[in-house]
Amino acid sequence: MEKLDFLKEVYITQANRLLRLPPTALDALYESAVIVRGHEGLLELLRQCKLDALSETDINTFAAAVEGYPKFVADQETYLKSTMGDLAGMFSVILLLGLLDWMSAYYRSQGIAENVQIDTLDDLLIWMKHHYEEKGVWGLSNLTWMLNHMGGKLFRLGRLQFIQKAFDQAVIGLRNVNNGQVVLLSEQGIAYRSDGRVDGTNGQWDAEQGWTAIYEQKTDSYIGNPILPSGFAANSIVKLSAEEWRIVIQRGDSALEIHIPEGSPMTPQSCSESLARAISFYHDRMPEQLIASFVCVSWLLDPQLGQLVPESSNISAFQKMLHLFPVRSDDCETYERVFGTDKLDLSTAKKDSGLRRAIIQHVESGHRLHGGGGLLLTGELSSIH
Repeated sequence: MEKLDFLKEVYITQANRLLRLPPTALDALYESAVIVRGHEGLLELLRQCKLDALSETDINTFAAAVEGYPKFVADQETYLKSTMGDLAGMFSVILLLGLLDWMSAYYRSQGIAENVQIDTLDDLLIWMKHHYEEKGVWGLSNLTWMLNHMGGKLFRLGRLQFIQKAFDQAVIGLRNVNNGQVVLLSEQGIAYRSDGRVDGTNGQWDAEQGWTAIYEQKTDSYIGNPILPSGFAANSIVKLSAEEWRIVIQRGDSALEIHIPEGSPMTPQSCSESLARAISFYHDRMPEQLIASFVCVSWLLDPQLGQLVPESSNISAFQKMLHLFPVRSDDCETYERVFGTDKLDLSTAKKDSGLRRAIIQHVESGHRLHGGGGLLLTGELSSIH
């Protein structure tokens, strides 16, 4: 590809076979490319991103090279508005377009099917729609997130998205060698409130009744504070025999981080199929690396939600697939995903769905929603089919 050839209409038309933008969004991309092609200052911004130097880079070099793009674009916000007007938000899409050839070459080099690339890129339209709903024009406000897709870090495999990374949650998972039971213990030093939530959840701290977890690994036992099946930490100590229990996931182990894109219903079947597909996908790519667990941190994993929705709901089923654990979080993501705003105004919030009505009633009763964490050992996957 010639330098900046991705700005040409013919390239964009061909690229949309992968991007699958609808006509109105595609027209905005065509128009934005025309503006950039005809403006030396905007072309210079693209040159400063050194897109042409990325063609021969490996995945780690690519990640390091594009890491600064979001700040670079944010710093140019005033200039982009003055030169691109209402289409200023499309500059980030233009930038991603310039990375598409690298992404395609990487997929080919790894033997990854094109349909996986197309499914993974579906997220672009999802986030462009968010921009459109917020500002009334097409654009992209989440460049940082989309760089995971372009750089071969994130893959959509069926209903769910996955990122392979080192496990970084404050729990240790142990499995009983005799019956397969799984228990989560808190890491040492984590501060919890008296209700078992991580101290600081929803900005609320428990100086009087809060407590701090202990964890000790001895030659004959594991001692610590358990995470209850309800997803909250217990201010009690358990001692597990090293003869019967083995650590199966802890900080630093390889894990698959689950992300949940908007779209079709999260049925138990679609989720379990996606998880199974992920195991196969990553095993084929990295057979030498043992992936111990799936892990997910999401507003959907607030244990309170499991009590607010019907037991037969997809949210309830997804929570039951996982071993829940608490994380410090707040209610902003819940409100953003359910009501379209990170602040809930009870006087104006829509009550046109069962979930919205249940959340409003819950909040009116004085409760606060938040996110939660969950993990599933890869060895447990067969038990959820």
